Formats: sequence, C-alpha cells, structure tokens
Amino acid sequence: MLSVQTNMLAANASRQLGITTKDKAKRSEKLSSGYRINRAADDAAGLSISEKMRRQVRGLTQAAANAQDGISMVQIGEGALNEVHDMLQRANELAIKAATGTLQDVDRAMIDEEIQQLKAEIDKTARNTTFNEIALFPENGHSPIATSYLEMKGYDITLDLKNGTFQINEAQAGPGAAGAGRAVNISSGSVLADEIANKIVPGAIERILDSFPSLKNAVGSDTIDMALQVAYIDGKNNTMAYAYFTYSLGGGKPTSMGIRVDAADFNDADAQGTGSNADALKATMAHELMHSVMQYTLTDGMSGRKGERYPTWFAEGTAQLAGGGFANGWNDTLSYYANFLTSENDASQDSNISNYLSKFTMGGRPYGHGYLGTAYLGWLANGKGAVTGANIAAGMDKIFADLLAGNSLASAIQNNTGIDVDELNRRFKNGNAELTEFVRKLAYESKTGAGSVIAAGGLGVGPSSVLGTGALDQPFRIDPFQISIDYSGPEMIALQVGAEAGIHIDVDLYKMSSQALGLEGMNVKTTDDADLAIDGIKRAIHYVGNVRSHYGAIQNRLEHTINNLNNISENTAAAESQIRDTDIAEEMVGYSNGQILSQAGASILAQANQSSQMILSLLG
Repeated sequence: MLSVQTNMLAANASRQLGITTKDKAKRSEKLSSGYRINRAADDAAGLSISEKMRRQVRGLTQAAANAQDGISMVQIGEGALNEVHDMLQRANELAIKAATGTLQDVDRAMIDEEIQQLKAEIDKTARNTTFNEIALFPENGHSPIATSYLEMKGYDITLDLKNGTFQINEAQAGPGAAGAGRAVNISSGSVLADEIANKIVPGAIERILDSFPSLKNAVGSDTIDMALQVAYIDGKNNTMAYAYFTYSLGGGKPTSMGIRVDAADFNDADAQGTGSNADALKATMAHELMHSVMQYTLTDGMSGRKGERYPTWFAEGTAQLAGGGFANGWNDTLSYYANFLTSENDASQDSNISNYLSKFTMGGRPYGHGYLGTAYLGWLANGKGAVTGANIAAGMDKIFADLLAGNSLASAIQNNTGIDVDELNRRFKNGNAELTEFVRKLAYESKTGAGSVIAAGGLGVGPSSVLGTGALDQPFRIDPFQISIDYSGPEMIALQVGAEAGIHIDVDLYKMSSQALGLEGMNVKTTDDADLAIDGIKRAIHYVGNVRSHYGAIQNRLEHTINNLNNISENTAAAESQIRDTDIAEEMVGYSNGQILSQAGASILAQANQSSQMILSLLG
C-alpha cells in the first residue's frame, strides 16, 4: 500500500540506522578508552568483580611500598647499631688495657675519659637515630635483654610529703565512687596499681620523712604532684622501677615528678602480699620514693644543674637505706657469712667480709657497696655507737642537713664523719678493720630482715615494715573521678603489608642507651672497675648482636614479603584485565562492521524518503 501519512520504509531504515549508530558509538568508546566496561550498564557483575580486584591490586602495590619503607627503616636502625658495636669493641679494648697492673690510676683516669665519651656517643646514637622523625630506639622500647611486657596503668598523684598524704588526678571514676574530695580507696581494675597508690606510696613516705627530719622540714607545707605508672620498662628481673623528675635550669623545685614501676616484675599477688615478689615490691617502692624526696629537697645535687651531681653510689646507696640493702639480693654474700655468726661481736667471718669489701667498689656496685658505704657514713656521723637503723638514719640526717644548707657532698661527709670520700674508698679497697666490723654488725642485725634504716622494727625486719604501723590511717585525699588507665607495652611499629586489615609485620623497637645495655655506671678508674667493665661490655656486645640479628631477620622477611606481594599483584591485575579491558581485535571487527552497516543504512534511508515523491508523481 502506498501512503503519504506513514512511510514505513523510512521508519524501519531509520530504526536500524539508530541501532547501528549506537553500537558503533559503544565500540568507539571501548576502542578509545581501552576498557570493555566503561559504566555499570556495560557489565554490572563484571564491574563489581573488577572493582574488588582493583582495590586488591592497588592495596598490594601500596603494601609492597610499605614493606620497602620498613626495610629502609630497619637498615637505618641496623646501621646505627653497627656503629654502637664498633664503639663497644673500642671500649672493650680500653677496658682490657685499663685492667693491667702496669698502669697507674692516673693513667686509667685518662682511659676512662674516652670510655665516658663512648658511652655518651652511644646514648646520642640511641637518642637521635630516627626514620621519618620516628625514634628507632625510644625510651619505652623493648629491653635488649628481655622483650616481654604486661599492661600499663597510670595515675597522676598529688602527694603531700610532709603529712604523708596524696591525691590522684587525671582519672575517671570507678564503680561506686564517692564524690571528689573524699578520702576513699580507689578501684581502677588493677590491684597492683591500686595497692601502690592507696597503701605503699603513702606508707613509705611516712616512714622516710619520720626517719629524716631535715628532709621533712625542707618539704615544709608543700604539696607535690607525682605521676605513678605501672608499666613495662625492660622486662622481668631487670630495672624494677625508677623515679624521674624534670626541673628548670634556672633553679627552683622540680617542675614534675613521677615513679615508673615495671609491671613485668610485679603482679596483683605481689601487691596483695601473697606473691613471690611481695617484699621486693615494698622495698623497691621505698627505694624509689627516697629518690623522689631527695629529688625534691636536693634538686641541685640530684640533677647536677649547678655543677655538682651526687655520684651514683651516694644516690643509690641512700635510696637503699630506705628500701633495704639486703632486700633484693645485692648483699647475699654478706647474708651468707652472717648466718655463721653467733652474735654481732663474733669475728670469725671478718676475713671473708674484708675480702668481700675489697673485691668491689662503691662506684662499681652502687646498690650493694654503695649501700654499705652510705650506712657506714651515717654510723660515723652519729658518733659511731650501736649499729642500728635509728642511729644510721640519725647520722645520715646530719649529712642531709649539711647538703640542704648548701654545702657540697664532699664537705658534708668530711664535716660529719671526719673522713673524705677518698679515705672511704681506701677503706673499702683495704678491707679496713673498722669498716669490716661495722659491716659485720650490720649484716648480723639484718640477717632476718631487709637492712632498712626506716623500718619501724629495725634492721632485722622485712620490707613490709617500711610502710609503718600507722600508714594506712593517714588522711588520703583520693579523687576517684580522676583515675586514668592506659594499656600499652613497649614501642613497636606495625607495617601494613597486605591489602586487608590486620595484615601486619611488627617491628619491635629497642631501648639501646648505655643504661639499657647495662653500662650506665661503667668506668675503668681502678683495676676492679676495669674487670667489671670487661664483663659488662661483653654482655652489651651480645645484646646489641641479638638486636642486629633480629633486624636482619626482619629485613629478609620483608624482602620475601615484597616478592610475594608483587607476584599476587601481577596475577590479580592480569585477571582483572580479562574482565575490564577491551579486546581490540574483536572490537575493531565489530566497529568495521558497524561502519558498513551505517553507510548502508544511510543509503537505504535516503531511498525510502524518495517514496513520497513517487506518490506525488502519480497524482500529477
């Protein structure tokens, strides 16, 4: 049928031409972009799968880059430790040189100058070795000796040293907490931290200040904010705790103070008095709190900011007077000899005791011989007499009073004891008869106890007595709404080495200072000191070697990780390409076919449009 109104030939040709044009446009888009899927409509399921694979490929690529960064970081740390090893080897040479008897002490003093410089450079290396401004040997890193850790719980304490009271700040309330300002027992979820905060700290402070009135008077009515942390330090049986403080170089009292207790050494049972380290916990806290009191009252001497810094043997020895020089094994040899004594006047073991005294120096064993030396000074300062905790404390209080008056340590000792430090060292070296007799009596009186001069029951009672009988009745001002608990361990860096969450390689960071390596008090001023230094350096070289081996193993692991990541990324990208990328040959065939159909369709459409002209010719 011929019709003017409807040209079906043209309509059909136009529709077919439109289909061909759309198909050609899609093929042109695929050819120009290189992708088979340019929008979800092209292949909905294929697009979803492709995007998941793309996420994985790009994630794996970045993970490989992360691993390479990890290798670079480890190489920096290992390179720094290579220098530490070199310095330790040089220190070992110097220590062996100083140990020979053909040198005089003045020669050893010159050798010791280089030893101290090497220690300072080890500390500087540990402090300044960084990667992307991240310290690789942080202060809270793993110990090179031990790597286990427990949880950390922290308090910020307001401590009234004069009255034996304190207040906990910066915390949040526990269950059933009373309002702020009430004296209550705190409940933080950590029995260890609670016992230290509620009982041990105030009890020990009470005994320290009652035993040393000059220090108590120096505190006056001041209230001191202290931070108390129960946290990882360096693993079990190493540093059990330490007191720290910050101060202004211009003078004045410390600007902040705190005590950190190693949670690897103590647990809840110890805090409750049933654990194997229950006595050690109390002795350690008394030791560190003695440091804190001296840091506050004798800031210049404890910091050295005005020139004189008290030697380690004096600082640690006086702290041992509080904690007890027989509490933590530092004088077990003396305890052994004391067990053979029938009375304090039994001289049957004097030869052994004298040999023990001459075997070490106060500088070489500040916790052992340093305690004996400071106890002896206290006894001398109080006019000799009976060897009791009270007499020793009274004499040491006179030395403290001189120090508080602005006198140097050398002057305070000379003024109150009649001997100088050089003479004290000679008495140890020669096994002096009077010193031997004093130490014999001290060991005998302490053989059933800790040897603490602040304990209410005397030298022969255990560390539990350092708390005093009335310590728990003190008016503690605890704010239970200001208790903070922070769970953390030693520093580590988690390298993200996968496209999924939680795929990490943990790189442990180690504390590599001279103190962490056990070299803090090392010197070679005498042959005995040099012998101790040789053993200490030997251990330090072993510790550094262990850490370097660990880093080497990590580096090898990361290199294998990168190879595996690259392999997975390559094959996943190939699979994604099969889904997403266009097949150029196939699309070119279709595009060429579309070109031909498009031209044919256009020609037919033109002819179909001529049919209306033919109808007009019939009407004419």
